[in-house]
Amino acid sequence: MYRIMIVDDEKAAQDTIRKYIEAKLPEFEICAVADNGPEAIKAFLHTPADIVFADIRMPRMDGLTLIGELNKITRNYVPIIVSSYGEFEYAKTAIQLGVSRYLLKPIDFDEMTESLRSACKTLHDYRRLTPPAAASSDEYETWFVNLLTGKYTEAKIAMADFSTLGLPFTYDDSSGICLKVTLGPNTRWPYEADSLYTAISNLIRLIYRPQFLLPLRAGEDSCDFLLVDLTLTHSSWDELRNQAHQLLNITLSVRPLFSFASMEELRTEASYHELMDLENTNLRNSLSSDETAASLSAIESAIAYIKEHYAEDLTRNTIAAHFYMSGSHFSRCFKMVTNTSYSDYLIDLRMTKAMELLKTDLSISEIARRVGYTNTNRFTINFRHYTSCTPTEYRAHLLRKRG
Repeated sequence: MYRIMIVDDEKAAQDTIRKYIEAKLPEFEICAVADNGPEAIKAFLHTPADIVFADIRMPRMDGLTLIGELNKITRNYVPIIVSSYGEFEYAKTAIQLGVSRYLLKPIDFDEMTESLRSACKTLHDYRRLTPPAAASSDEYETWFVNLLTGKYTEAKIAMADFSTLGLPFTYDDSSGICLKVTLGPNTRWPYEADSLYTAISNLIRLIYRPQFLLPLRAGEDSCDFLLVDLTLTHSSWDELRNQAHQLLNITLSVRPLFSFASMEELRTEASYHELMDLENTNLRNSLSSDETAASLSAIESAIAYIKEHYAEDLTRNTIAAHFYMSGSHFSRCFKMVTNTSYSDYLIDLRMTKAMELLKTDLSISEIARRVGYTNTNRFTINFRHYTSCTPTEYRAHLLRKRG
């Protein structure tokens, strides 16, 4: 299923496109509708779309400027311009920005359907012909965490593993910086917690365009980001704070932890190792021995409970209250025991169960329900984020392997 975003300041135009697609084109899903460019960027940061319908003339940001900004985030989508204006200069700029089609209002549904079919082919060909990365995001993270925590005791071993990752920089020529981004007090995020750091990652890419970006140690109220780029070491981070406030409606504090001139400097400095040790030491020191034992025992019981009740509505605070702990204390202890956040652990468990159920004949909606999702679309989005494919695509892959 392909995800579509509609960006138009005219409600009638929004409804026309949305209703036709929902009624006649079930292979497409409307993932977002926005009235203007900034609102569209915010939605795209949260849930990237495969196809973007954008009106040219809109307040605050025109459609072509919007497409230019989205192109800075990713080129793995197809933009389609919708407008009442047919001037050549617009079309010329649109072509330069990679716009697939230029539809004029009032929209011809046959032409729109043809545009969508063409967009699907473009996406399919792009994803088929684009060489896959030499490593997955998990492999990137594993290598960097091993490097930062002192697991690589010899440079030649670190370099050998680095050579398999296919990164756009060399082991020796790879300067950058590690940032700690902390959420402001009383931060309210209307979507799932994990998507907030994804949105911040996309915002960093949009503003600073680093060669490489990796979120590390995502916690309840902070996340570290490793950025590799020769120009970023002494950058001002005011723009990140400002744009987070304007686009995401959140406040952030940004603190550089350390900079580096090469991967070898990261390996030998071991700054991150010390930081992680300090975090766990501070947590243990803040508890008496009896409190530590009780807390760790409670986490072990909580893990057993989660494995049995993962299909239910399990919020962090619900689990914490069940074991007579505050939410923040539960989060810190849970990460100390499992080395991952509660939300990541629950998603990993649910997705693993979902992959097992996709081997059966159960419908996608039933599988979603059985692993704790009342909203099938939300399940599909999370599954795609976790596996890089939709549940339907994953099932088709399993069938091909059997055949």
